[in-house]
Amino acid sequence: MVARALSAADRSLAAVEYVVIAAATLVALGLGLMQVVLRYGFNTGFAWSEEAFTLATITAMLFAGSRAVREDRHVRVELVFLVVPPRAGRVLRLIAHAVTLLLCAYYVYGGLLYVQFTWDIGSVSSESETPDWIVFSLVPLTMSLFVLRYVIRIARLLRDEDVDVHGLPRDGLPGREPRS
Repeated sequence: MVARALSAADRSLAAVEYVVIAAATLVALGLGLMQVVLRYGFNTGFAWSEEAFTLATITAMLFAGSRAVREDRHVRVELVFLVVPPRAGRVLRLIAHAVTLLLCAYYVYGGLLYVQFTWDIGSVSSESETPDWIVFSLVPLTMSLFVLRYVIRIARLLRDEDVDVHGLPRDGLPGREPRS
């Protein structure tokens, strides 16, 4: 039952990530192209487009980061996993996932505090007049996705269903005898 719920949540998050990454990338590409054509072709442009381009790019990257956690392609030190026994590697992955989950949860909390602060003071972007709380809401939103991804990773690791470390076999280097 829990496994099905986690799989359903995983698939739903993956679909949302895919749509947001694709849409934000296309928006950024379109805005960047438009700004270059306007600037160099017609010596004009829109003041808000740089901010929108940056926000679309950052949105795509943060959602792609969540996707990277899903596919175990996030940045980390992996040399240790190659030299320790599989059981120790599993424990170290569990610790790493838990610590990263806590860090992401802290970012959710800090992000929410900052969103509340920008809401309270009523700050807006000078270029686009967009309320800053809308822009900064991206941090707690995407960090919440990271938290969910790490909860799923931990649950799968505890059930011994976690993905391999960057496609490497769980038993160490190719051609090496598994350690016990």
